[in-house]
Amino acid sequence: MIQRRTFVASAAALGLQGLATAARADGFPNHRVTLVVPYAAGGNGDFTARSFAESFSKVLGQPVIVENRAGGGGAIGANYVAAAKADGYTLIVAAKGVFSITPNIVKVPYTMDNFKPVGFISETPMVLVVRKASKLKTLEELLALAKSEPGRVTAGIGAMGSDNHVAMLQLELAVDRKFNPVAYKGAAPMLQDLLAGQIDIGVDQLTTSKPFLDSGDTRALAVLGMSPEASLPSVPTIASVGAKPFDSTTYIGLLAPRGTPDATVKVLESALKKALEDPHLRAGFQKVGGDVYTAKDGEFENRVRLESDFIQKMIREGKVQKDS
Repeated sequence: MIQRRTFVASAAALGLQGLATAARADGFPNHRVTLVVPYAAGGNGDFTARSFAESFSKVLGQPVIVENRAGGGGAIGANYVAAAKADGYTLIVAAKGVFSITPNIVKVPYTMDNFKPVGFISETPMVLVVRKASKLKTLEELLALAKSEPGRVTAGIGAMGSDNHVAMLQLELAVDRKFNPVAYKGAAPMLQDLLAGQIDIGVDQLTTSKPFLDSGDTRALAVLGMSPEASLPSVPTIASVGAKPFDSTTYIGLLAPRGTPDATVKVLESALKKALEDPHLRAGFQKVGGDVYTAKDGEFENRVRLESDFIQKMIREGKVQKDS
């Protein structure tokens, strides 16, 4: 099912009439823009796109529609956008794993070469969570169980080919343990199974786990990042057990089909930067443990390349299986 939501607002709402007027003078945009989210509703990518769409609409002075086209580790949505008319009206909001991981493990008709990055939107830390009733109270207890029974601990991830998948692989390397990954079509169904006791742990973005952490339905055993998370002051990083920290931050970006005219991409880039200046957007991200994130030129492609190299290494070592 394709889920849609429209945001209509005037540029004046943010005091950004100048940009919207300049964009229309060049003929773009003159009607609604669609943001395709290659994930299920309720996850970090979906939350980011819907929050961003409201500010983006205000800047562009046009309606912005969010469509969920989930499946295949993001491949369904990505392929849809890759094949769309390259006119700036159909864009994708996704994490880098859709372009760096999925094409390496699943046969897909697209590569990073089919897209032109407009820029990043947000950054979100990753956390390791368990349900309230879990017997695992600390990271040390989890690692002890995983050591005594390799591959027994079930670890829920949003999808194969997702940033959560990479974070789990990085965690296994850092702590020298083996988990049993269970892939879902998004964070929402994964968290439902975690709460129901169907899986042992969840590897998730803080934005989607925070409501359950705040309510006490889940607990965080660790922050999977280079440094502690300010909103979770009592939760350790993996450095607390002597492991080398790694960056599992999820960076969500905005991309257009490769053939989109440079002039149109420049309008989108300017609108993106203006939208990220919206204090309401930043406050919304920070409330759930994320933040806006701006990128340097070429950063998206560079991150994709580095992550692609990592997943190829995991395939060579037999830690990730390619789809036959």
